[in-house]
Amino acid sequence: MIVCCYTAINNNWSSEELEQKIAPLPKTLKEKVLQKRNIRDVQLSVTGKLLLLQLLQRFHLQLALTDIEWDNYHRPHFNANFDFNISHSGDRIVCCGTTDGKIGADIELVQPIDFNDYTTYFNRNEWYNILKPDDKTGAFFKFWTRKEAVLKASGTGFYIPLQDMDVVADDVEYNGHHYYLTPLSINIGYQCHIATTVKQDINLIEITL
Repeated sequence: MIVCCYTAINNNWSSEELEQKIAPLPKTLKEKVLQKRNIRDVQLSVTGKLLLLQLLQRFHLQLALTDIEWDNYHRPHFNANFDFNISHSGDRIVCCGTTDGKIGADIELVQPIDFNDYTTYFNRNEWYNILKPDDKTGAFFKFWTRKEAVLKASGTGFYIPLQDMDVVADDVEYNGHHYYLTPLSINIGYQCHIATTVKQDINLIEITL
C-alpha cells in the first residue's frame, strides 16, 4: 500500500504558530529549516516534515525524524524497509510513502512558462504529446511531474540528462529499473504524479495541520 498525505498552507504563520508547528522537529532539523530565506519556505519545509510524521504513524513504524539519512545524491531516506518522498509547489505539499520498493513524488502549480527554456528537458516523443493538446501548459506540467517523479524515485534527481528518459507511457524503464507512474488529484490548477518500483493501491489522504 502507498499512502500519500497532502495539505495546503493558506496563510502566513504567526510566531506562535511557527513555534507550535516546529516543536515536533528535532533540533538539527529545526536549525536547518530556520535558515531558509522567507517564511513561506520555512512553512513548506516544516509542513513536509509534519506530513512525514503522519506517514510514520499510519504505517506504525518505530522511526523518528532523527533517523533520516542522506545518500550521495542528497536524497533523504531511512535505513529501514520504508521509502518516502516529499514535494511542494505553490501552497500545496504532498508526502508519499511505501514499505514496498522505492517512491518518488512531484507536484507543480500550473502557471505560464516559456517552452523555449525547456527544449533540452524532453525528447521528441514527449514534446509531441506536450504540444498536441489544447492545454499545452497543463500538458507540460503533466510530463514534468512524471519525469521528476521517476528521477526522485531513482534517487539520481537532475544529475542525469533528462532526454534519456521517456515518460509518455505509464510504465517506464530507466537505468535498469522499472517504474510505474500514477497521477494524484490534489487540487485544480496543479499537476501531481508519483513513480513507484512496485505497483500498489494508493491511499490519498488530505490532512489538516
